[in-house]
Amino acid sequence: MGVEDIIPGLIVRHTNRRLGSLEVPEACGRLISGKIAFSEFVDQVGEGFRELLDFMTEHDLHPSRPGEVLYCVDCYADLCRRNVLREQLGRLYRLGGATCERKVG
Repeated sequence: MGVEDIIPGLIVRHTNRRLGSLEVPEACGRLISGKIAFSEFVDQVGEGFRELLDFMTEHDLHPSRPGEVLYCVDCYADLCRRNVLREQLGRLYRLGGATCERKVG
């Protein structure tokens, strides 16, 4: 795959970096700040945020833009899924120490 074949805006799903073991809050903070990819985040914290990460990947969203993620959740997710996504998004920001948790919670 050459540079011309890369899709603009595609979120990186896998890297081969070795991060060591991160605490969940640190992994959340790194994901929000864009310092680790979704796959690295899952490697660190497990599957507890899978629905949110799948939704963000599906809609080409990044957790550093919580207002945009929340807007898309409210617009595109059904009621049951919306509650799960909002809960995971709120937990991500609470654990990551972000100041945006009041917008989500």
